[in-house]
Amino acid sequence: MSDLPALTRIAWLLVAALASVVVALLAFMLKRGSGTGRSEAVFVAGTAFAGCMALCLGVLAAGFGT
Repeated sequence: MSDLPALTRIAWLLVAALASVVVALLAFMLKRGSGTGRSEAVFVAGTAFAGCMALCLGVLAAGFGT
């Protein structure tokens, strides 16, 4: 990603963060909808966010290089 302009790198990182937030919100809503407590749903959402962000960063690093 070092050969891309800084603004492009920031835009891709924001897209990755937004996708991770959407996945975390979906995980939270699904967990709460199944009847579990709020604290467990927040934990699952945080785990989903971290996993999705790691996956997105891995894809970006593989696609654009480091």
